[in-house]
Amino acid sequence: MISKILFTLAVIMLCMWMLAARAKPQLKKIVNPAAERNKILMRNSALAFMLVMAIAAGVMIYLEVDERSVVVTVHVINTQSGAQKSYRVMKDQIHSDGFTTLDGLQVFVAAIERIEIESR
Repeated sequence: MISKILFTLAVIMLCMWMLAARAKPQLKKIVNPAAERNKILMRNSALAFMLVMAIAAGVMIYLEVDERSVVVTVHVINTQSGAQKSYRVMKDQIHSDGFTTLDGLQVFVAAIERIEIESR
């Protein structure tokens, strides 16, 4: 009999404890203006940094493409005879074993020849 009373009191106490925990008023969050300013400043700084990096990458790509499309003069010199021939070539058309001229002529360089590139 006493166990029934103790069990009933325990259930009542548990219900009161749960209602007290649920009834706690929610505290109003007070925003720190300095922290908000810092958060906005950091976000804007990160966006500005990303914008500067994107612009810098675009400029670097443009300069690289512009540099490759330059027309240069290539001198092919035979090291044994000293004979020299000159060709006009786009810079991106020069390879280790030869090049393609502006006229579409493919020139392959022999092992005894050397290439000199003259740019202006």
